Amino acid sequence: MSKKVNAVTIIGGEDGPTSIFTIGHKETNILKRFQIWLRRKQYQRKRNKVRKTITADGHTMEELIAYMQQRYGAVEADGTYPYYEERKQGMKYSLIQREKPELLGEVKRFYPPKDLTDKEALIKWQKELDAWTKECHDRAGAVPYEAFPTEYHMFVIDRGEEGRLEIELDMFRPVISVSYAGRAMEAISEDIHRYYGVTQQDIDEESDRYKSLLTVLSTR
Repeated sequence: MSKKVNAVTIIGGEDGPTSIFTIGHKETNILKRFQIWLRRKQYQRKRNKVRKTITADGHTMEELIAYMQQRYGAVEADGTYPYYEERKQGMKYSLIQREKPELLGEVKRFYPPKDLTDKEALIKWQKELDAWTKECHDRAGAVPYEAFPTEYHMFVIDRGEEGRLEIELDMFRPVISVSYAGRAMEAISEDIHRYYGVTQQDIDEESDRYKSLLTVLSTR
């Protein structure tokens, strides 16, 4: 962590309340600023190229689930899977934060210790972040189904030593979240995103589903 970081904010994101936004000073090193600018330009060029490859060929959530099960042997996880409930609440929080943030209340900002070499202060700060994450999960869990209906599912593709891939989705919303460990799982992740795809309406409106696909394909 850079010593120039002077604030951290917990925000809603694809990974729920544990998404962290750091606020720091502008980079003063000219060479580093140029490197950052160059990486951004390269990313934008790749993103623009990817845009041209995306066509309207979307599938439903039900079709996606069947595809993952048949092609990759995906198995649905339940409450016995490690951190299942935390992940479930994290996705719910993220969705509410994006669609109806008024149901959750404030966004909280955390300030790290001035001396980032102070281990005790850092541990205390981490505990504060962990406590806030739990509070965010609890807030999301307290929102009734009637106020914000959700239907969470997690599917797992386990290839042993090659790696493991987890797909989280909500049947009421056209956005999926894929995380994986293992180099071999990267191609599977891309294939799943491409199969789910987008509709022409998603392309025309640049919907969340379209933006998600564009980002995934641009960061490979």
